[in-house]
Parts: sequence; structure tokens; C-alpha cells
Amino acid sequence: MSDSLGVRLRRHRVLADLTLEALSFSSGISDRTISNIERGISTSPQRRTLAAILDALELEQSEQQEILRLARMPRIESGASERSAMLAPPLLTDFTGRPEVMRSISAFLRRDPNDTGAPSPVLVVCGAAGIGKTTVALEALSRHDYDDCRRAFVDLNGMNSLPLSPLGVLQALIAQTMGARDLATLDEALTEWRRITASQRVAVVLDNAANEDQIRPVLTGSHVVVIVTSRRSLSGLASVQRINLESLTRAESTELIGRIVPANQRTASDVDRLAAACGDLPLALRIASNRIAAQPASTIRDFLERMTSRQEPLRALVAGDLAVENALTLSYDQTSPASQRLFRSLSLIDGATFDSWLAAAATGADTDDAGDRLDELTDLGLIEARGGNRYHLHDLVRLFASALSRRIDAGDIAAQREALRHWVLQTAQNAGLWFEPDKSPDASSPGRHFAGSEAARSWLQLEGAQWASAVQQAFALGEDRLVLDVADALHWFSDTWPAWDLWRILFLSSAAAATRSGSAREIAVHHGFASWVHRSHGDFGAALASATTAKDAADRAGDVREQGWALMYLAWSHEGLGEFEVAEREASEAREKFSQAGDQEGINENLILSANLLMRPGEIDTAITHYRRVLEHLAENDADMQPNMALVTSVNARTLLANALTRLGDPDYALKTLPDVLEETAAAHYSAGLSRAHLELARALRAAGRRDLFEQHIAAARQIAAEHRLLTVLAGIEALSSED
Repeated sequence: MSDSLGVRLRRHRVLADLTLEALSFSSGISDRTISNIERGISTSPQRRTLAAILDALELEQSEQQEILRLARMPRIESGASERSAMLAPPLLTDFTGRPEVMRSISAFLRRDPNDTGAPSPVLVVCGAAGIGKTTVALEALSRHDYDDCRRAFVDLNGMNSLPLSPLGVLQALIAQTMGARDLATLDEALTEWRRITASQRVAVVLDNAANEDQIRPVLTGSHVVVIVTSRRSLSGLASVQRINLESLTRAESTELIGRIVPANQRTASDVDRLAAACGDLPLALRIASNRIAAQPASTIRDFLERMTSRQEPLRALVAGDLAVENALTLSYDQTSPASQRLFRSLSLIDGATFDSWLAAAATGADTDDAGDRLDELTDLGLIEARGGNRYHLHDLVRLFASALSRRIDAGDIAAQREALRHWVLQTAQNAGLWFEPDKSPDASSPGRHFAGSEAARSWLQLEGAQWASAVQQAFALGEDRLVLDVADALHWFSDTWPAWDLWRILFLSSAAAATRSGSAREIAVHHGFASWVHRSHGDFGAALASATTAKDAADRAGDVREQGWALMYLAWSHEGLGEFEVAEREASEAREKFSQAGDQEGINENLILSANLLMRPGEIDTAITHYRRVLEHLAENDADMQPNMALVTSVNARTLLANALTRLGDPDYALKTLPDVLEETAAAHYSAGLSRAHLELARALRAAGRRDLFEQHIAAARQIAAEHRLLTVLAGIEALSSED
């Protein structure tokens, strides 16, 4: 039982009749890494690396535990360890991109050490694993014109269990500037370092720092400039310059791939796909490119097919002793168990960014505690802080977190998904109810609550991808009541935010859930919502089919109010299809139903639709009367109406009235009223209303002979309508422009 880890591992591989290549294939660990362990070069591999190898060898549990014990045995620090810390990685001949970063570091290195007003002599380059911190620092140092400036490099072993001590750091620097010296204490080393830097300038790269204590002794030198690289932010260092490295741009990524992968192994589209698969992370790009280039008969497309077919794609990003997963594991292992659990759960979150509330939801953590955990993960570069309590998880880091979750939390993933899904959808309801007439959020309901409609709106828009994904999951799992409740809560809010893809997901899911429920009233309500979605996409045939389903269900339910709304959806659909007489009859019937039901919102919408239909045959005077009736009704009932609904109805009525009067040769109403409408809609983030107000103001300005302002407002209308795919507004813009 006295065998070393390497000897024990090699014996099991030979007994299993596996070559290094075969074990590498079955474990997903590079053959170079396995060989280094067997030969004693790597004496303390990461636990997950070793676990993957042991799983592939199919050893008994007791033997696996014994080998893992050997790997945990403490290492003996030797004199050679400090000497190895002075070996800088070789410069890359194909360094690519980062021009702004390189200019910043160059300016830092050119600073005059005798200028007391100059910036700090310390530059911290921080960022995630594999982002290229060391490469950037060494490349910048190599480009610098040194004159009499000495250079030194020290690897501080920040991610290892035995990072270099402050004394070890100074010993390595002194050895490189004056030769090896017998310095046994930190005080002796400090004295010698001050003596050396008093007479010569030294540019130092302190790579892979673990903490601030490793850096501070170096700063006692007189003529010294220091570049520190670290996955941590090292916020305890005061008065330093900082550069936070991010992923390469897509153009830089494709350039790097092109410099490594021969032309006959790549196409432009495949290069772009590889850059995307690697998340523009330099380490991943270099590993993938070198693997492809090392196999002349292979192509980028071949590599991508192998990578995407794996359950754990990160296992494909291994080349020699480099591996993306291993680099990320070093950071992960530095975090506390609670932070590790939170990190793994982040892979369940959809959307580009998230906040501490969302991060806490899957595990049921306290929000403040989750914020502290996120700070820890940010400090180690596992997640990126985006400001305003928003964080981002890099695509490859998401794959890493997901793989860890499957291995460690397999029995809890379903429960975590459910907790996250229910929290998100309940929060969406709490937010949506701020915009619903005759409803208000229940302060005792689960999920997050908001102080007002603006905070609710902000959350719904920021987390749109998250709640839409949660709706899809809930529908797939048969949680129909939950889907229907969310659609009910967001119905009126949808009028003010033209996020068509999200509304399509929500309202088509709720229509299908209503059908599955068998409730005639639910079918009427939610197929009506589906008709609105289809109409907004310009698909009037599908809108008519959904409206017909809604009307049949409303008749079966005997629900007068829903009969009125189903007739409205039918009328809107027939209007879109150009069948105006049919639309007028349906609008008239709907008006009767709304009067019976006492539905004031329905009556207002009906008056606007009826006026729109009257505009077509030329009965503009009657249409104007309808628009004015809506505005009078709003003024009389303003206190009783939900603010969001009052805004939407008022904006629509004033904009349409402005259109009608301008067409009659009276642009004064539009010129006087629409500037206020622009302010109101901009403040409420009501994009559809804002673009229509710009369009109608442009129409009035042209009628008044104000061509300069006409061009300004028509351009604004076009920009907003194009950004939000407002088809009817775009059609109106083209029609107005063609009249010139």
C-alpha cells in the first residue's frame, strides 16, 4: 500500500488492458494529463480529473477512495518549487487582438517612476479562467522598450493549495535581478529588494496571484512597475490601476482561428461556428484550433460535430496538458461549499443576465446571502458582474456548471428546476397585476414583490427570456393552471411592450393549455389572446381561426363579456383581411355585449375600432365623433381606470383623432396634442404608441409645410417601428412617404 499515486494508477490501467489513448477516450481526460500523473509529474491532480479517470477504469469503490486519498496527501515544498515559479510561459507567435488593452498597458509601462503625480506603479489584470491574462501581460512586456529596465516574472501559484509565500515571491525576484541570495526572513528580503530597486528600474509580472499579501512586499521597492494577473479582483490593493479582461471580439476570435488552423481545414462559416462554440474564450479557441490543426485529415466541422454530440462538450476542449474544464475547476475549488451549490444552480437560469433574486430562487437561498455568494464567484472570475445587481454566466462556464450539477446534484435538479420555475412565474404574475384593471398584487403570494409599476415593468422586460422559458417548461409539464394565470396577469401589459416573440410563446401556450383544460370560458379568453398575437404578426387567417374558436367557446359558456371580446377579435381579423362590412357588423354586436356586461374597457376599444372602420369609406366626421367620445369617457372615468389601460386607450384615441383631423386639412390638433403624447409614451416605455405619435406628428408637420421637422419625426417613427417590428406602423410610414 506504499505505492505512489502514479504507480497505482498505471497498474490499474495496464490490468484493464488500456492504452493511454484508450483511457483518454473513455475518460475525457487528455493522454498527456494521464501520463503526467503516472510519471509523477502531476502529483496532485484535481479531484474531478481523477474521478473521471477512475470511473473509466471501473474500479471498486474502496480502491477509488484509496487512490483519492493518495491524491489528497500533502505536498512537500522544496527549494525547486520556488525556482520553477520563475519560469515564464513562452511568448505566443500568433498573439491576436486586444489593441485597446495593449495600449493601456504600454502607457502604464512608460510611466516615469520619478513622477510623484504619475499613476500607481501597480496594474492588476484580472478576469476569468482562460481569458488570457498571462498572455496579455507577457506580450505587453515583450513589446516594451526597456532601456536599462530589468524584467522579472514570478508565478505566484494562486490556484494551488500552496501559493507562494511573500518571502518566496521576493526571493524569486531577487534571484532574477541580482542572483540567488541566502535570505531566510522576510525582513532580510525586504531590505535587499529595496536596495536593488533603489539603483535600477525593474518591471515585474506577478502571475496568478492568490491574495494581496503576495503583492504588498514587492511594492516597497523604489523604481518598480508591477503587473499583477489574477482571477480575483484583489480589491484590498488600494490605488492601483485595473484592467478587467473580457472575451475576444468575434472578429478577433476568427482571426486567431485562421492563424492556427490551415486553410484546407476550415471554411468561413465553420470558423464563425467554432468561435461561437468556444464563447470567444482565448483558451478554448486555442485548444480547439490546435487540436484541429494537429489532425490534417480533420476539419473544423468534424471537430464541432464531435463536440456537440458529447453530453459534456467541455471534455472536447482538451489539448495536451491544457483543458478548459481543468482551468475552471481550479477556480471552482477555491469557493465555499455554499457558493459551489449556488454556482451549479446558475446553469438552470435562462437569459443573458440574472440578479441575486433569481440566483437564490433555485436553491431557496436568502437573497442577501446569494448576493454575497455571487460576489465570491465574481471575485474568482466564474461569473461576470454587469452592474445594477446583474450578472452574466459565460456560455462555457454554463456548460461547466451544468456538468457539475448533473454529477453532484442529480437527485435535486428536478426540484431546483421546479422551485425556480414556480418562483419566476409567480413573480411574473405579481409584476403583471400592476397593469391589470380591477386587480392588484397579493402581498402574501410567493415570489418577488414590487413597490410600483415601474419596478414591475423593469423586471418583466429584464427577465423576459426567463419567464418565457418557464412558461414553456410549465406547459410541457402539464402545469396548465399556472400557465393560464400568468397569461391572465400579463394580458394588458402586453399592449405596452411589443416583445412579439415572448407574447407568441405565452399566449399560444395559454391557448393550448385552455384547450387541454376543457373550460369553455378559459378557451374563449385565451384563444382570444392567441388571435391578438396572430394579428400582431400580420397573420390574419390564423387570427380569424383563433377568434372563431374563442367565439364558439364564449357562446358555450354563456359569458356575455367574453362574447363581446371574441366578436372584437373577429372584427379585428376581418378588418385585417379587408372584409370591412363583416367587421362592422361584428363590432356592432360586440358593442351590445359590452353594454350588457358593463365592460368599460371593452366599450372604449370598440369605439376606437368602429371609428377606424368608418375612416375607410370616408365617414371621417363620424369617426372623429367616436374618437372624441372615447376621450370624454376617459375624462369622466379617469379615477376608476387602471393607469396602464387609461394611457393606452388615451394615446390610441388622441393619435387616431390627430390622423383624422389632419386628413380633413386641420393639422392644428396634432401639432398641439402629439408633443404631449410623445412625452407620455416615452416615459411609459410604450413603444407602439410612441412610434404612432411620431408618425402622425410627421403627417401634420408635412401638412403645415414643416419639411425639416417632418423628416425628423418620420425617421424616429421608422427607427422605433423597425426595432420592435410594428408592422402596421411601418406600413403607415411607407404609405405616407409614397404620397410625396
